Amino acid sequence: MYISWLGHSTFKIETKTHLKEEVLILINPYNFPKSDLPRNLKSDIVLLTNGAENTITLSGDPFIISTPGEYELQGVMIYAIPLPKDLENEKPQIVFHFETEHMSITYLGDFKAKLNTETIEKLGIVDIAMIPCGNRTVLTAEEANAIVNDIEPRVVIPHSFNPPDKNYPYEPVDKFAKLLGVKEKEWLPKFKVVKKDLPQDETKVIFLNKS
Repeated sequence: MYISWLGHSTFKIETKTHLKEEVLILINPYNFPKSDLPRNLKSDIVLLTNGAENTITLSGDPFIISTPGEYELQGVMIYAIPLPKDLENEKPQIVFHFETEHMSITYLGDFKAKLNTETIEKLGIVDIAMIPCGNRTVLTAEEANAIVNDIEPRVVIPHSFNPPDKNYPYEPVDKFAKLLGVKEKEWLPKFKVVKKDLPQDETKVIFLNKS
């Protein structure tokens, strides 16, 4: 599986299943100001945490998930978990948890709240967590670190922060990295991962350059 960060809270995941050699999953391809996203992106599945409006053009006739439920699509099992009413800001939000290539991925989008015990239990085992950490409209570094401690993922991929070469409306990732005990950051163009390579006794932090 390959995970690419397209900036802000947008990701592209390339995976394969028993039903299809390549499945392209797009997460939160919203048309943010200064997002620098292409005008359109091709995918098989699109996951949207904050409603189906204001996305870029989505080509390839993808299956779009923007409402709670359980979905099995092209061999990928997807759980769209609604945040409880007391955790919502202005609009309903969704936490995505999906399983592919024998790994479980949890994605928190444009999100600023805590996860309660019920939501954490629904997530279950988390191999890879994709978490916002840049403050302003998303989690602070401290709030993101608290969620990492709650769900105990093997791998953390931060998003919604201000990269060194951009001018995104967030704080840099440095404080979050320090809280997670990272001394030196290694920036990758994309993250290649298979089940056997997941860390067993520690949480690894992956820093991705914007693709």
